Amino acid sequence: MFKLLLVFPLMLVAGALILAGVPLLFALLPVLMAVGAGIFAIMLVFAVLGLVFRLFAGLLIGVGGLLVVGLGLGFAVFGGVALFALGFAVAHLLLPVLLIVGLIWLIKRASHPAPPPALPAAHS
Repeated sequence: MFKLLLVFPLMLVAGALILAGVPLLFALLPVLMAVGAGIFAIMLVFAVLGLVFRLFAGLLIGVGGLLVVGLGLGFAVFGGVALFALGFAVAHLLLPVLLIVGLIWLIKRASHPAPPPALPAAHS
């Protein structure tokens, strides 16, 4: 009895509303599809831009890490080589200075006569 009194009239009203709304939905279908296509295009553009940005950021971080490691290792190796070369150059520059200072010291020392050797002790 419940079905006949309540559910059946509701089904009839709902069916009538659906039958009245279906042509309206068919009329609005091109507009809804256009709106959906526009939203899909905007979403697709932002998705592709996000993907490109993430790929670029990943490559940038990866290349930056490799660059830091490479430059660090390069500076460590070539910095040591540069310091060795600098030390070698300074030693070559210092050698003539040391030679001149040594010659001056030798000439100064030679210009002072040495004291005569002491006489041996007398044996009595």
